[in-house]
Amino acid sequence: MTSSQPTLVRIETQDLSQAKPGKPSRPISGHTTYKTLESFSAMGGQLSSGVWEATAGAFRSHCAGYVEFCHIVEGSCRVVDPDGTIHSFGAGDSFVLPEGFAGHWEVDERVKKVFFITQTTSLHK
Repeated sequence: MTSSQPTLVRIETQDLSQAKPGKPSRPISGHTTYKTLESFSAMGGQLSSGVWEATAGAFRSHCAGYVEFCHIVEGSCRVVDPDGTIHSFGAGDSFVLPEGFAGHWEVDERVKKVFFITQTTSLHK
């Protein structure tokens, strides 16, 4: 008998060999590259989770249509609010980027985070 029960999803933060590479679409400075490894997706992509790692640089962030929970597992960064407030984060720190957040990230060397994203556009329909 086959079970259709959901099973636990482990988010592996060490091996990013299968991660998708990319570059920020809104760079400010530096030559940032990143890797994203999605570990979980549900509800037709409305929910997703995985690991993201970025190299040094500064780039804009705009959470249009989604909310993102972030937990830093390695490295450090600063996330700057639209009003200029600077939030410094390092390994062990967690934060939420609310829907509509339009600040920017500053990474000095490298940062790795576990993320959980909830699409909100369908929630408003």
